[in-house]
Amino acid sequence: MDTNTTSAERKFRLTPEERSAWEENGYFVRYDVFTKEKNDILAQIADDIALGKRSFPDYHIFQNALVRDGKIEAHGIHAMHNIQYVSCNCPEFLARTRDPRLTDPAVDILGPDLLGLNNLYIWKPPKIGLGFPWHQDKWYFNHQYKTGTTVATWTAIDDADKENGCLYVIPGSHKHGVREHKALEGSQQGEFKQAEGARDEDGVAVEIPAGAVIWFNSQVLHKSTDNHSNRFRRANIAHYISAKAEWTRPEAINKKRPPMWIRGETYAGMADEVQHDVIPIL
Repeated sequence: MDTNTTSAERKFRLTPEERSAWEENGYFVRYDVFTKEKNDILAQIADDIALGKRSFPDYHIFQNALVRDGKIEAHGIHAMHNIQYVSCNCPEFLARTRDPRLTDPAVDILGPDLLGLNNLYIWKPPKIGLGFPWHQDKWYFNHQYKTGTTVATWTAIDDADKENGCLYVIPGSHKHGVREHKALEGSQQGEFKQAEGARDEDGVAVEIPAGAVIWFNSQVLHKSTDNHSNRFRRANIAHYISAKAEWTRPEAINKKRPPMWIRGETYAGMADEVQHDVIPIL
């Protein structure tokens, strides 16, 4: 895939309305970005990993906390991290992460040279799928990278609404910096911390149909809620940063989770650790 394109060639670049929404609210939505058939391919691969039909390292898998803590009996993987490059059997996830339908808008925000950070596939099963508290992704990234704005894309594999645990955001919260985050009680909350001062009454539910994508500034406060429905709420999330970013602490680089080359050039600072292709699992 040739990802070195000029502005005129980028078919999926930002519209003026999206640029305004990004700057004012910190996010925007596009509908019908991916077809059901395209999303079903990713869903089948993810299900095969969950059922043990494809190899995948345990340290990239997070179990549903209710299952992990013995509160219910179920087959309960909650999420897989860095799926785009840890299995030689799923190049489709890497291709999705580099898809211009996702990356063209990111280029307009971050510039032509992109790296990918943690790519997640999240299950939220009927009745037992758990939400996460208010947080800012940038709070976590600041522990690893010296960078400015980072861009997240949130692709709905299923319809996402209030009943099954859609994403909530606080519009404009990206303008006020990164807040302190504190630990919460409970096993499941160990995966995320609570942003201080975030209020539910300021949040807006972003209900979107399957195939739609949310682009949001990683400083935007966001959360999701539990799934109270009889339907799944699955999503694929990809994070992008400028390739000119540098490690915050080079001595603590996690070789198991290097950034992924997405498009454009790489630069001194972390170029030696950038992963370009999938890593085989034996």
